[in-house]
Amino acid sequence: MSNDEVSRRDTLSTGAALLAGVGAALAVSAIGREAEAQGAGDVSVLNTLLRAEYEAQQAYDLAIGYFGAPAMDDPARSLAPAASLVATHYRSQHADHGARLARLITSLQGTPIAQSTVIFNLPTAMNFTRTTKNFLRLACNAEKGAAIAYTNALKSLSNVTAAELAAAIGGVETQHFIVLYLLLKGVATPGPAATTMITEISPRSVVAIEGETTDLASVPDFTYTALSMS
Repeated sequence: MSNDEVSRRDTLSTGAALLAGVGAALAVSAIGREAEAQGAGDVSVLNTLLRAEYEAQQAYDLAIGYFGAPAMDDPARSLAPAASLVATHYRSQHADHGARLARLITSLQGTPIAQSTVIFNLPTAMNFTRTTKNFLRLACNAEKGAAIAYTNALKSLSNVTAAELAAAIGGVETQHFIVLYLLLKGVATPGPAATTMITEISPRSVVAIEGETTDLASVPDFTYTALSMS
């Protein structure tokens, strides 16, 4: 087995382990939470998550702008079109996350933070420069942080509806992280088939919410085919 094959196998194993680990944490039971609990603590936690969603939208806007006109000396310039499609897809899902969080905060008699008050700034440390891969690294780091933040939020949310939404969004943030991770590791590469696969891995902005008709549960399962004898 070549070193390249070993690297790809290890990368896929790492991605699967990360997805399984975070997924297990997101499956924390809602038993013990109060369906009508509306503590100020829940509103504070949800507003922290909402701020991150607004920052994610701005970060993706910057990335999409760069992907549309990457520097001529950018070594990963050819990856920019595929990266733009992924970033646009994920940006739209973060917009939906923000809208859902804001509605929930309002329903809990809280006040959602105003999107106009949230300003995202590109990192000034760690040698960040505007390149295709650096924007993908920025997104990957942020999506990992978001997956962890939603998992941690489940530990303190007392309202069952809030916990359900946190779990439903957190699962998708994990999907985002895995796709970006595989792109950066070179396991998924540009091309029509790969681009379709990348966006279809996160086809909905939430995993599963009771009564929801546009979540991951609405995506049909694969069907099986019989072995051809011809």
